Amino acid sequence: MTLKNISRRDWILSQTTGAAIYSLGAFPGIASTLPKNRRVLYNFDGDSCLSTKANGKGPVAITVEDVKQLVKEVAYEGSRVDTILICVNAQVMYYPTKIGTMRGTLSTTEERRKWPASEKRRFENLKSFFDNGIDPYAIILAEAKKLGREALLTFRMNDDHGDDFLRTQFQVNHPDYRLGNERYRGKGALDFGINEVRLHIFNLIEEATRRYECDGIELDFNRFPTFFKDGTTAQRCEKMNTLVEMIRKMLDKVANERKRKLVLSVRPPSNYGRVPPTPDTAKLIGCDVPTWVESGWVDFVAVSEFFQERGDLPIALWKKAISRVPVYGGIECRKAGAPKNLSAEQYQSAALKLMRSGADGIYLFNFFTSREEGANSYEPPFEVLKDLGV
Repeated sequence: MTLKNISRRDWILSQTTGAAIYSLGAFPGIASTLPKNRRVLYNFDGDSCLSTKANGKGPVAITVEDVKQLVKEVAYEGSRVDTILICVNAQVMYYPTKIGTMRGTLSTTEERRKWPASEKRRFENLKSFFDNGIDPYAIILAEAKKLGREALLTFRMNDDHGDDFLRTQFQVNHPDYRLGNERYRGKGALDFGINEVRLHIFNLIEEATRRYECDGIELDFNRFPTFFKDGTTAQRCEKMNTLVEMIRKMLDKVANERKRKLVLSVRPPSNYGRVPPTPDTAKLIGCDVPTWVESGWVDFVAVSEFFQERGDLPIALWKKAISRVPVYGGIECRKAGAPKNLSAEQYQSAALKLMRSGADGIYLFNFFTSREEGANSYEPPFEVLKDLGV
């Protein structure tokens, strides 16, 4: 049986080690600590949180207590943050991996000399943790759960930064699998039209899910929102549908083993800020989100812009297309051309607009990036987390 001719059913079965395929949806009688209503969802970049901390003023050494403090800052008493997500990849994985490539390990000595200070520090911090048998991402998940929050992994489906420290052995072995040759134009991204690419992504997601005691995983299709070189919309959707279905069934299998529900959420692709993202524009890219929901594969959807806050997310269109699960509205950290990230008042205004348009809650991305500006770093408005959502 080859990848070229494999059927959807056989492909799914081949990835579940011969075990039974478990039904979709809830698991009666299985314990769950998931929140009934999510007010604010907070996305941690697995990069920034390993090189910055409160009042750090630049890339700094990070301790276990610093990692725990990152969670405490957003999950304090009175904060409306119910769900914490931690990113563990960007083509590379951020932990020692048997399936993929760990971040920075394929860079040459000369390339490492040219790394920015933030990357050098991040690499040193992460190496120190893992050399001492400490997994900082496991700490973040555990601390979130300790504080009563839902704790999810978030997986960047096709990161396209293209930096040398994000180079993977899979890309080196298969240069023809890339979407392009220019940075931000496919150099770092993969063509999901190729069966082997989708299978590789699935294997990475399964590895991460089994490694971490998470409450589920988010598929971040917005980092970056490009997946196919060619093919019709129907062909693209069929291939991506197969992947999402495989991931859902894998999660159900792991959930049955752990005796608790694991959620699957998605962040649909945007349009790089050119026009507001809609269910139809996402489908053109290959992401038929309403079908994923109707099929019972997805537990919630978080709609966001790309990088910059525009304030025009068409939440009503998404709510009309998706009625079975919650739809959350994303707020990016900065407006185009603005010298600083959003203030507390600007976050409040953006959140109010999203809630009035029908969003079931608020999703925050890059909230912490004001700490990435070296000597000019400043603290995010954590106090506003007690005012967002309902």
